[in-house]
Amino acid sequence: MPKSIQELAGELKDEVLPTSGQVLDDLPHFGGFAPPPQPGRYRFALPKDMSAIYDLFDVPEKKPPQRVRAHFDREHPLMIVQSPKSAMNGEPFETRLTNNERKRGKGGNVLASDFDYLLAAFGYKEKPKSNKEYMQLLSQQGGKQFEAEIRYSWRCDRNRDIRVKDPSGQIQVVEGKPGCGTSYFSEDVSKNPDGTTPYEVECENCKGLMRAFANLDNIRA
Repeated sequence: MPKSIQELAGELKDEVLPTSGQVLDDLPHFGGFAPPPQPGRYRFALPKDMSAIYDLFDVPEKKPPQRVRAHFDREHPLMIVQSPKSAMNGEPFETRLTNNERKRGKGGNVLASDFDYLLAAFGYKEKPKSNKEYMQLLSQQGGKQFEAEIRYSWRCDRNRDIRVKDPSGQIQVVEGKPGCGTSYFSEDVSKNPDGTTPYEVECENCKGLMRAFANLDNIRA
């Protein structure tokens, strides 16, 4: 029969468990994991309610340093309206977009953010003046559609021990051996025999396994 903590006091050993202190952010969701959609051209619909999807982050090298991030997560995902061969139509897509401007175009002579491209797709002609104005304008676009390309990227994380496959094919963490920091993009990796892009690839330098992150590029109306 189940017992209370007090009833178990005489039997309970105060021992440190083997996974003590590990972070909980990377726990897999119950029900299994589905890789992100394959790279290609998609059409998305924004969630109808975009009033509470933001947080702030710092970019210390810029002035002012504060920027805004929009989380299209499980509760507020983008919805795929059109996809290659209609394979993912009606499926949710989770990602994060920001108003952190970076160099764009040939020669990198234009500074623009994800938010800028979204607002341009919805007909705006001028960039907002402040973080608050970005959030206000973007929140007014709930339910609208836009096109973008999904592009995979991989990064061998220097802050995590690498994962490798043992001779039996099982994935093991190599404790004490962090990633090397190498980055890859869709065009850097070989296709699968069926023409699809692999979700998980091996770093050429340290042989660690890396999972793809699905980026949104070339946002437009």
